[in-house]
Amino acid sequence: MDEIGLVKRIDGVNATVVVEKRQTCEGCKENESCGITSSDNETQTIEITALNIAGAKVGQMVKVTAKSFTYVKGAMLVYGLPAVALLLGAVFGKYLLHGAFPAVNPETLSAASGFSAFIISYIALKILSGNIEKKTENTPIVEQIIER
Repeated sequence: MDEIGLVKRIDGVNATVVVEKRQTCEGCKENESCGITSSDNETQTIEITALNIAGAKVGQMVKVTAKSFTYVKGAMLVYGLPAVALLLGAVFGKYLLHGAFPAVNPETLSAASGFSAFIISYIALKILSGNIEKKTENTPIVEQIIER
């Protein structure tokens, strides 16, 4: 994904780049539900924090590049892991916990263990996300400065 934006702030090796919504959100099915909506009169923007390897300064137009695989990997973690945890927790509760708690309805055990696994997966994702954000391979990069 390549975006063109204006450098708003420099923080050490990182640059905060303001990008217009139209390039980032074009064709997105979640366009209205993400909280970044625009009226006809006004263009909405998104701030992206990127590694400033090009040496851009505040006020310069830059090209920001991010690997599209990073977004796919993130979507798989955020949506896939909790869904798998819910299913595995439900199966575990219905078939394995029923032997340990025969007096309890198997569907109740299934629901309780499924939702418990679902919640645990979100807590794990929260912890994991801090480590993932620190990796530079997942960070957008200011690739070049664009002359006006």
